Amino acid sequence: MYSCCNIGCNIVAPEVDDIPGYTRDIYLKRVADYRLYGFSHLEFSHLLSLDLKDASCIREACRSAGIVPWSVHSEHLNEGGSQEEYFRTQEHCAKIAEALDARVMVCHLPNLTPRFDFARALEILSQLADITARRHVRLAIENCGFKGDIDFIIRIIDSMNRPDTGFNLDTGHAFYGENCDVAGMVRKIGKRLTTTHLHDNFGENDDHQPPGLGRIDWHAVLKAFRDVAYNGPLMMEMTGNGVKKRRSVGELRDFDLEKELISGAAYLHFQWNRVNREAMEESR
Repeated sequence: MYSCCNIGCNIVAPEVDDIPGYTRDIYLKRVADYRLYGFSHLEFSHLLSLDLKDASCIREACRSAGIVPWSVHSEHLNEGGSQEEYFRTQEHCAKIAEALDARVMVCHLPNLTPRFDFARALEILSQLADITARRHVRLAIENCGFKGDIDFIIRIIDSMNRPDTGFNLDTGHAFYGENCDVAGMVRKIGKRLTTTHLHDNFGENDDHQPPGLGRIDWHAVLKAFRDVAYNGPLMMEMTGNGVKKRRSVGELRDFDLEKELISGAAYLHFQWNRVNREAMEESR
């Protein structure tokens, strides 16, 4: 018998392409559609326009649709930004995550110079993990396409040594940013893996294309997920028009979002079933 394949995605609304535009009404409008596309789990990437009442309404819409509000994506600490304001924003994101009944909050490394200041990153992310822990949400740190990100994040996670903090593997960032064997990175991350951002590219740009529409070896990646006993959902991360306009291939810059979502989910299902079938045959 095949192991279950739960596939999820962040909600993207084609009619909205700025963070403040992601309101309660936009999310409520899209939740049921994502269940029809074949997703069992959702990520909510933009939270600044939501309050706790909004989050509760969205949570109930997810329950009605039979879909899990799995994760949220927090905002970033950028060069020149105030750490005090950053932590206020993270507190808001964590409260929204709790109200949604989400399990995970994804964050980026601080976008500060120098990027790999270990003591500074450890201090900031430890404070952030305290914030998420108070809201009963796990923290997942994402690699962002800079060479060295993955090893640095592994070092941070191991130094934090917290069961509520792990890794969010962004396959697209790993493939183009570190020019790496993504399946090998899955095995390197191993038990630290908490959640994923699955998307594809041609190794040149952060195209955010659906799995299968690029050069990543998805059969190898999903086999690696099975080998490390990853038991979370396979979360895709698609994007709005702002990023799509920068895609490497011109014809894909205005590709229909609904087709991307459905084809990406179907391709992951196919490859996961293939990996499980091969494992069953090998065990005979």
